[in-house]
Amino acid sequence: MQNIAKKRITGLANQTTIAKLVGVRPQAISLWLKNGVPPKKVIRLCGALEWQVTPHELRPDIYPNPTDALPAHREHAA
Repeated sequence: MQNIAKKRITGLANQTTIAKLVGVRPQAISLWLKNGVPPKKVIRLCGALEWQVTPHELRPDIYPNPTDALPAHREHAA
């Protein structure tokens, strides 16, 4: 994960809060920030952060286009 995405995520909420929103332990969030978000958790994390971070920003290898996997109301804002 790029440092920009990490800073944006941690600027939105602390790891404990993010973990509660996503339904994982805070240690998992720490690992995600270090090693990258698992593919099955990308959408859940983006939704929990109210799409302020996009799937493309977290995993451009899976979501190569900036609007990939965004809900319809966010596609036009991207």
